Amino acid sequence: MSMRSWLIFMFVLVVGVPSVMMSSPPEPAKPAVALVDYPEYLAWKKFAPGAKVVYAARYWHLAGPNIFVAGPITSLQAYQLRVINAESVRLWFSQAAPDRYGRPMPPSEREETIAAKYDPNDYPLANQSRSAQLLTIFPSAGNLAMGAQPNTGPIETGEDTIEVNGTRIATHWESAKYEYDASVWPNFRNCRLVIKLWTSDAVPTGLVRKTEERTCPLGGAELSRVMVETYIQSFEGFTPVARK
Repeated sequence: MSMRSWLIFMFVLVVGVPSVMMSSPPEPAKPAVALVDYPEYLAWKKFAPGAKVVYAARYWHLAGPNIFVAGPITSLQAYQLRVINAESVRLWFSQAAPDRYGRPMPPSEREETIAAKYDPNDYPLANQSRSAQLLTIFPSAGNLAMGAQPNTGPIETGEDTIEVNGTRIATHWESAKYEYDASVWPNFRNCRLVIKLWTSDAVPTGLVRKTEERTCPLGGAELSRVMVETYIQSFEGFTPVARK
């Protein structure tokens, strides 16, 4: 080894390889993503602070041949608008379940904040079919959708008018059918689920009513027909557009 090579070797050994030689090249800057309006924010944008909507949930069961009856309320959820601006909306959320006598128990409460904009790449529902979205949006108090398989099939749609405490509200409805994964949920083999959703921009959140109805063959391990319904029980601080 020549004297020059020896000196270079000793310099690298003592001082180390310069960081510029060891560091990786900088990653290219990611292109800016255009943020889009968050649907949950838009659902409150036209309402003033104080607007409140209360949802009730209940089960329906067969009480006899062709007799489908509603059970008692199993859950109450309330959303009230506190503050809304260009950046976000702040809501007060409360949830309560009745006791064994049907009386409301003390609710659990918290504040929720919804941003006005979001990155569409981070939105879990962005690339899902509408049929798949109906399985998760406006989750119900029941669990009938658990185990249902998302599909890309067409959904049915239409228009309907629903009366809430004497006020008629024009709604748009969507309905989709599902099957269950029998390899994971063997009790639901040959069972079918139908989800129907009624929405309107005349009410906060947009939800007016939602039903999840499961039917199974007679004589199986599960009830032949059961449905969980979520619906507006009351509202205050705004007046929905009435329809004759």
